[in-house]
Amino acid sequence: MSLNSNRLDAYLAFLGVERNLSPTTIQSYQEDLRHFVDWLDQGGLDLKDLTPEKLDQFLTHTAGQAEYSPTSVARHFSSLRGFLKYMQNQGEYDYSTESMLATPRLGHYLPEYLTREEVDSVFESAANGKNPLRDTALIELMYSAGLRISEALGIKVSQLDLDNEWLTPIGKGNKQRLVPLGSKAKENLKAWIQEGRPLTHPTTDNIILNAKGKPMSRMGAWKIVQQHTAHLTKQVSPHTFRHSFATHCLEAGMDLRVLQELLGHADISTTQIYTHIDKEFIKQEHRNFHPRERHT
Repeated sequence: MSLNSNRLDAYLAFLGVERNLSPTTIQSYQEDLRHFVDWLDQGGLDLKDLTPEKLDQFLTHTAGQAEYSPTSVARHFSSLRGFLKYMQNQGEYDYSTESMLATPRLGHYLPEYLTREEVDSVFESAANGKNPLRDTALIELMYSAGLRISEALGIKVSQLDLDNEWLTPIGKGNKQRLVPLGSKAKENLKAWIQEGRPLTHPTTDNIILNAKGKPMSRMGAWKIVQQHTAHLTKQVSPHTFRHSFATHCLEAGMDLRVLQELLGHADISTTQIYTHIDKEFIKQEHRNFHPRERHT
């Protein structure tokens, strides 16, 4: 193992012990930073010898990868910034990262989201599917509560308060938050928990289970999403429902700070991307209804 790899291992250990990040989050950092360490090793570079010019070459290379979306590039840059700042503090890197590791502009990239009519059609598909109670419950957690897929699959029955209509998911950094449960979502989750879930003979407290009563995998959730969105023309992932939740809340006039709390964002700037979506919605509404924009 190279010295650069050892430094990465030390940083990942720091994230787990000092920052108390979840194993899933640490794995994401590892995947992002492994590309950087491999690039250093392949070029015969020690981190201490990395000049700003060489670093710029890596950043340019990363930003030009065809398989990376703008948000993926931004995530890579953010991971690298944190790693190099840690190395600075450890005396392993001598250059400032402030100017050269500014998060790249995302331009006009906006997360894909569904219209309200499209969401309705997904719920209709789930209601007519092979496992209507479970599939509907999963979509309720992703869309009606705005949960990340990891939160939706990991949430326990004990974290659901049907009487008071609250969910308490555990998000990034093992932070717990309160999310209100709407009446329709409550009705559908209750139906699954009381009628459908017991038939799987549960082996765990997780709400969403596979047919064997075990926690559902991400791949299992992906297959359910693909099944019930096959009729749409958009590329839909489980996270699309969270984007749709945020967009529809803003369209209806929700305060951005409230949305930040519901989504579990540590920084308001993360939530602000949805204000761009909201502006696009306003523009579209203007085109649809202004008399000089409407086509007869």
